[in-house]
Amino acid sequence: MTRNRLTRICALALSITAMLAVSAQLAAAGSKANAQGLWVGGEKFFSEFQGNSLLTSGTPKPHLAFGSQDYNSPLSIVFDAHQNMWTVFSDPNGLPSAAIEISRGDIAALKAHKRAKPKVFIGPKTNTSTFPFQFAESIGLDAAGDLWVTDIGRRLLEFQSSQIKKSGGPAPSVVITPTADTYIQKIKFDGSDNLWIVATPMPFNPSDPEQMWRLTPSDRAASGPANPSLVLNIPGQLTVIDYAFDGSGNLWIAGSSSQSDEIEMIAASDLSGTGVVTPLASTTVTSPAFTPAGEGDCLSGIDFDHSGDLWVSVNSFSFGCVYGVVEFTPSQLTTGGSLTPSVTIGQNSTQTNLFISGPIRFGPTVK
Repeated sequence: MTRNRLTRICALALSITAMLAVSAQLAAAGSKANAQGLWVGGEKFFSEFQGNSLLTSGTPKPHLAFGSQDYNSPLSIVFDAHQNMWTVFSDPNGLPSAAIEISRGDIAALKAHKRAKPKVFIGPKTNTSTFPFQFAESIGLDAAGDLWVTDIGRRLLEFQSSQIKKSGGPAPSVVITPTADTYIQKIKFDGSDNLWIVATPMPFNPSDPEQMWRLTPSDRAASGPANPSLVLNIPGQLTVIDYAFDGSGNLWIAGSSSQSDEIEMIAASDLSGTGVVTPLASTTVTSPAFTPAGEGDCLSGIDFDHSGDLWVSVNSFSFGCVYGVVEFTPSQLTTGGSLTPSVTIGQNSTQTNLFISGPIRFGPTVK
């Protein structure tokens, strides 16, 4: 576990429920569900799966795959109110990282495996020392459309929606800093516009639990030291990889422990108070699709579709992992325990549908 957590901190590893989805109907095995696209950020390209490819196991061809080689492994994906995709990545040339917006229309017009041109590029330009952040690990969009970024583990930054309408290097409107003994990582927003952030105690001590902080709109209204209204100690010495909220407001955390990779559910009732809480996991999920004990981290990202199915991307660190994206149904999640995925989207032999899948997000479909 020590190695897993240190690796994640040092490497700033691949790390809100989807902001919105297109309202439509999808014929699927005699039932209907809202049209939705499963977006997977991979090592070499993004993939978008929809329709029948989400219904049965196999190695389906993505509806669309477009290049991300210029972006060097996306770390975080969100969709804005216009159904445009925002992502953040590490720069392959060693420059400070950037956040980019790619319009849905530009994505839909792409041919297979072509490179997408960003509509908006928030970050440094070549040969300039002025940049809004150094290494953006995670991004989120609040209810007002403002962009929030965690920067190199030491700052939480807000850029107002008016600042991100065009490319540039704007100064953040709010800068929130953690205490010197805390490293902040992945962020997401819940359905009440609360910002949740993963916080790791530093220097590292395996006996200290990782935490999640809840920042309400008032908690993050002004620059200064972080002052979360709720601090959640993660149970079971779990190292957080990604997390998502279901339709009832329960928190599902994908992570690694000294025993195995697993997913823990924290009930919504444990997330509504204030102060410091150490809840027990109401549900724990393991799976043969996850890494065996001692093999390293395999989980990369999780998100819920509109039917309440939980999807997990698997394969981030260990060659012993199942390469692809797996699904667990609501009835499976109710029981917990060791679960066999109901659907597995595997990596094909030519690695053209998926390749080292990282963050995932349910968002709009493209035609």
